[in-house]
This record gives sequence, C-alpha cells and structure tokens, in this order.
Amino acid sequence: MERISGNGGTIALQEGYDSFAKEVKANAHGGKVLLFTEEGRSGEDARAALAFEGLPIVKRDPNVSSGEMPEGIMAVVGVGGARAIEAAKSTRVGSRVPKILFPTDLSALCGWDDRTFLDLKSDVMMIGSEGNLVLFDRKILSGGGRERAGIGYLVASLVEEIDAVYEGLILSGENPAAPLRRIKERAEHLGDLREDGLAESLTEVAINGTNEPAVPLSESVHLLAMLSARKCGGHYADHLFASAYALIRLYATYLGDLPLEHCPPPDRAENAALLKRTCALSANEILKRGKTYADDYDKRAHITAEYREDFLECLSESVLPLSLLSRLYRRAPATEASKSPTATELLALLSLTGEAVSGYPLLKHIKMTGVLEPLLGCA
Repeated sequence: MERISGNGGTIALQEGYDSFAKEVKANAHGGKVLLFTEEGRSGEDARAALAFEGLPIVKRDPNVSSGEMPEGIMAVVGVGGARAIEAAKSTRVGSRVPKILFPTDLSALCGWDDRTFLDLKSDVMMIGSEGNLVLFDRKILSGGGRERAGIGYLVASLVEEIDAVYEGLILSGENPAAPLRRIKERAEHLGDLREDGLAESLTEVAINGTNEPAVPLSESVHLLAMLSARKCGGHYADHLFASAYALIRLYATYLGDLPLEHCPPPDRAENAALLKRTCALSANEILKRGKTYADDYDKRAHITAEYREDFLECLSESVLPLSLLSRLYRRAPATEASKSPTATELLALLSLTGEAVSGYPLLKHIKMTGVLEPLLGCA
C-alpha cells in the first residue's frame, strides 16, 4: 500500500473494500467503529467488509445530527461522498481515536483537506480536523460519479492558494514569485483533464496533486459555496465550481483596474446584518473577526499595484484553463442538486462576505475601493 503526504494527513492508495476494512481494523485495534455512510452500494459494501473483519459497528446517518458519542469507540470512519466524509471529520473524539476517510465519489475530494466544512447547522463555518487517514482507491473513486463537484473542488483549491499567496504578501511581505510558479504548475495539471473518461481523468489529477506541496489555503471559495448552499439549498460541494468561477472572473476583471485613491467601504455592521438575513449566519460570529478593512488600505493598494501583473498572469486563461473547465463542468452529468444562485445573488454574497468575513484577501481589497457597488442588486 503506497502512502503519500497530503494536506489532511496520511493518504494511503489501496484497492478494494477488503483493504479498506483491514486498514480500519489495524487502526482500531479490532475495536468498535463509528461509521458514517449514506444508504447505497458503497455503504453496504463498507459495512459488509468491516463485519467480515469482525469489527463491531455503530452506523450513523451523516444527514442527521450525530447525538451522543457511543462508548468504547476505537475509530471514526467516513465512507461515501462529501456529507459522510465531513460528518466523520467533524466528530469530536479524543486525539487517540483515529479518523479514517474512504471517499467513494468525487464530491469527497475534501477528504484530504485538513478543514471540516459545515454548511447547514453551525455558525462556525470551518474547524480543523487533524490526523485523518485518507484511503483513496482510484477505481472506486472514479466509478462513483459527481464529476461536477470534483471539478469544483480542484478549481476552488487553486483559487484559495492564490488568495493565500496574496495574504502572505500583505501580512508578512513574502515574495509571491515561487508560490505563484507552483500554482501555475498545478493549473497545468487541470489543463490535462479530458471529456473522454472525465471521472478517471479527475481522479488521476486529484491524486497526483496530493504529492505536490500546497500553499496554505484561504477560506474564500468554500465559504462562499457554503453561504450559497444556505441560500439556495443543497450541499456546499454542489456550489464550489460556481463560487470559484465567480471569484476568478471578478479578480481577473477588477484587479488590474483598481483605483489607488482611498475609497472607504460601506458600513460593515449593516452588511453583517444583511448577511445574517440572507444566509442565517450569526452577525456576532462575523463581527468578532476584527476591524474594518480600511485600516490597511494604503498598504494593500501599494502592494497590489506592485504585484498585480503577477497575479493577473496567474489568473489568465493561458495559465488557468477556465474555458476548458467550464465546458467540462457543463457536459458532466448533473446531480439532483441544489439550484444555483442568480448572478445578482452571487454577487451580493461576494460583496457581503468580502466585507464582513475574513478569507478573501483579493476581494477585501477590491471591496474597499467601492467599485462593486454599482453592480449589486442588494447590499
């Protein structure tokens, strides 16, 4: 079994549910397992494999509040799509209890991320989940479908890395040249995606990407996707591509034309209240994150002017193959999902979150200039 290092901990590449069950048994020392999985073939196969290994199983539906932790749990296991994986990651257990994640469709590429994405019932949008053991199986993953969510996750990760490079530049004066080169190399891998055998192609690109040292991620795209899911329904994974696409287009359109004169942002408390009405997100959770962003406007304006060409090049069509990705996304099989937000709704969410919530290094600067206000239907 090959093991590589990923963002969320150890990733083991292996084959079949039998290997999965043996890995769980070894990590749980043969003890009781808390299993998160939805109804369907993958859940049945996982339960059968674990039972064959003689492991006691407590099954939980990832769509329902988990309730009290059963006694004697020796491992937490998530099998399936994004909901099952996130439910397992967000379970509160002692540090000695391993969390083992077995994604079976491409919506669950979030398995290798060390963040837990909560989009339905919590004001705390993201928490850390360290020490995950992720078991990727190329054959099972590429046969599970949900290609649109998989494309969305890969593009979202790339945009958040660009955000993180910019924030490092702002906060600590880090030169962005080397990390931007790495991002360009990662974007080239996305250009290798093909319509013929898209699921297999996505799986290969995703797994190969775990070998590359990633820039620490921001929270921009996932946060926008979670708020979009709150507004329109569904799971955040179904909103990732639209959110990433919107940010890329916004950055590419406005970053090069930002005025350098000071233009104070709209009232932050008012935007926080509107965000609460729009997405049921607690204003207290938003406003405790810090001061208004106008405090460091001059510094941001200066650095943006100095490095904006580098960032625009990184967002250009020659580097990030957005038209290819959009075409693949449209032609991939649709899920039952959630309706998409309108352009006006998405722009309003972008404006509100860029003003009121951390995690948008580029958008925070764009928002401070006030250039978005004429485009908004609300906010």
